[in-house]
Amino acid sequence: MQCSSNPQPANRQTGARRGAVLVVVMVCLLLISLLMASLLKSALLQRRQMIKEQYRVQAEWILEAALERAAQQRLNDPDYQGEVWEISPVDLGTRYAASAEITLKPEVKDDRLISIQARVHYPEKAPFSVTRTKKIIL
Repeated sequence: MQCSSNPQPANRQTGARRGAVLVVVMVCLLLISLLMASLLKSALLQRRQMIKEQYRVQAEWILEAALERAAQQRLNDPDYQGEVWEISPVDLGTRYAASAEITLKPEVKDDRLISIQARVHYPEKAPFSVTRTKKIIL
C-alpha cells in the first residue's frame, strides 16, 4: 500500500493550471476585443468615406443644374446677371438643403461671349459639406 505523505503539491499544480488557463482565456478575449474594435473602426471610416463621396456626387449634379439654369435664365432674360439659388431638401429629395451662387459676366477676350460661374455648397448646415465651382463660356 502506497501512502502519500504530501497531497499538497497535486493541489498546487491544479491551481496553477487553472490560473494559467484563466490568463490564456483573458488574453484571448483581449485579442478578440481588439480585433472587433479594429473592424468597427474600419467600418465607420468606410461609411464616412461613402457619405463624403455621396455629397460630392450630389454637389456635382447640382452644379450642372445651376449652370443649365443660368443659361436658360439668360435666354429668357438678357439682363439676367445671376442669383443665389436656394434648393430645399424637399426639391432635392434629401435631408439637407443646398445653395448655388450663379454669376454671369461678359468675357474679357470677346464681348460677345458670356462667362457663367456657379459655386455650389452641399449640404447646407451639416457637419461636413462640399463646395464645387465650375465656369463655362457661352
